[in-house]
Parts: sequence; C-alpha cells; structure tokens
Amino acid sequence: MNSKEQERVLREYLNGQDSPEGKALFDKWTQSLYDENSLPISDTEEVLSQTQQRMWAHISPKTSSPIIRLVPSWGLRLGVAASILFISVLAWLWIAKFHQPISESELSYQTIKTKAGEHATVILEDGTRVFLNAASSLRFPKELKGLTRHVYLEGEAYFEVTHNPQQPFVVSSKHLNTTVKGTTFDVHDYAQDSQANVTVLTGKVAVEIADNTKHNCLILPNQMCTYENGKAFLTKSVVADASESISWRERKVYFKRECMGLVFRKLERMYNVSFQIKNPQLLDCIWIASFENASLEEVLQSMQSSLGIQYQIKGKEVIITGICQ
Repeated sequence: MNSKEQERVLREYLNGQDSPEGKALFDKWTQSLYDENSLPISDTEEVLSQTQQRMWAHISPKTSSPIIRLVPSWGLRLGVAASILFISVLAWLWIAKFHQPISESELSYQTIKTKAGEHATVILEDGTRVFLNAASSLRFPKELKGLTRHVYLEGEAYFEVTHNPQQPFVVSSKHLNTTVKGTTFDVHDYAQDSQANVTVLTGKVAVEIADNTKHNCLILPNQMCTYENGKAFLTKSVVADASESISWRERKVYFKRECMGLVFRKLERMYNVSFQIKNPQLLDCIWIASFENASLEEVLQSMQSSLGIQYQIKGKEVIITGICQ
C-alpha cells in the first residue's frame, strides 16, 4: 500500500468508516510516537512535516526504491500543505483521544476509608501501591486516564508509584499537592493537625501548597517538605532515616520532641480511642519516646513514668489528669 492509499484509508477511518486497515495504521503510528516520546508539541509546518515523515517511516512497507528529490511546483506545494494539514489533524486527534484533560464527571471514582486503628492497602490500575494509615481515605479513578494520574488523600498514606514519565502521579491532600513520576514517599496531611509533611524514600518529589502554587519545594531521598497552618511557605529539611516516616506500617511509633497535643491525636488514630485532657497545659508539654507493637496500656504506663501524669481507661475513652514534670 503506497502513501496515497494509506492516506485514503486513514481519512476514511477518521471519518467514522469501520476500517480494520485504517485502525491498524493509526494505532501503529500513534504507538510509535508514544514509544519515541515524540508527540508533536507545535503545529508549525516544519514540525508537522517531520511528524509526517516519521509516520510514513513507521507504517510504510520497506522498499528498495531510490529516493528522488523533486523541486515542488505551486500545485505540488499545495498538495504538501494539504498533507501537512492532514497530519496536523491526525496528531491533534491522537492527543485529543489520549492526552487531553478529562473532566471529573467523565471518570468513575472509588473511595477507600480506614477507621482509627485500621490500615488498608490499595493497588491502582497502573500497579501503584498505596498503604493507608489509620483514619484516612483515598479517592481515586478506577481508570487512570488523562494527562495525570490524580488521586485525593485525607490523612496519611505511603505510595509506591509505578514509573510513567508521560503521566505524572499527583496526590492532592488538605494542604498540599504532591507530584511524582515514579517513586516512593509518604504524605502526612490530617485535617486536624497543624502540620503536614511529605517525606521521600526514593526518587524525586515536587510539593506545593494547595491554595498557593507559587510556593513549592523539590525533595530527594531522606528529605522532608513541611507545611504549617497559617504560613504561606514550605520548609525543606533533611531526615536521618526516611523509613521512620512509614514505621506506622509495622506498628512502630516515634515521638521525637513532639508536643503532647499531637501525641494524643496520633494515639487516638492508632488505638481508636478518645482522650479527655483535664489540664490543657499538658498539651504543650514535649515528649520523647518510641514503641514497637505496644499496647495502649504500655504507652500510657510509659507516659505516666516519664511525665508524671495519671490516666484512667473507660472503654473507648482515656481520661488524663496531672501535668508534665
């Protein structure tokens, strides 16, 4: 099949005619552009002409015919221009079909939620694995279409993202937007907490404030990006061991000079209890401790011995009295 016949078949296919040959030619060309990462990003005559040449190179049968260079007449120039326009239509139809943003209403979403004291694992369509911490939720499209793979997180989750440079992975949470192409990282962003952070284990991650995209940071392994409520900027810092950020997956917890207000919120999510603090001043105290597979009783006993507080467990409620010493 020569170029003119191929063009005729492609035109018929794009006009809606049921043509297995046209579909095969179209699919072969678009796949070649995807494989080469050479989608046209401009509709200039030069770029589209190059695109046309790549198209025919991939879908035309190989021949031993000599290449003859002709000086085009005005009529032939019009033919070339028409061919370029045709290729332009093909290129943008391909982009419209596979790479245009898709509205929320066109996607079918699913939401996975965990209660306090629960964990969950979610495997997305592209093989990305998401590990949800307690009292969290993940909203995601059943099919990852469009320019990005966009999911929505409330709470905390650890992501192992399948690499795909052509379709970045975006996590939108309460305060942050996190964008990657294929990496492992933890997002901690509970609505009740005054601080949100992203910690990278492998790869490279871009983080921006959800309602102020001018402020962003790029972080690498063993780095963390932190947002604090009321502040219009992000702070980048180095962490000694990024794996500690996902220690919750193994029922480990580290309190490194954390205020007791945050400690109690973490314990509420871990053990599915609520704390009643009789002395509000206790919430400003600082605590240093670490636990592995510890029961609530063990944690409270450690708190009692190190801080001097008293506790009483009544079902799902824990009453705390006293003040840190």
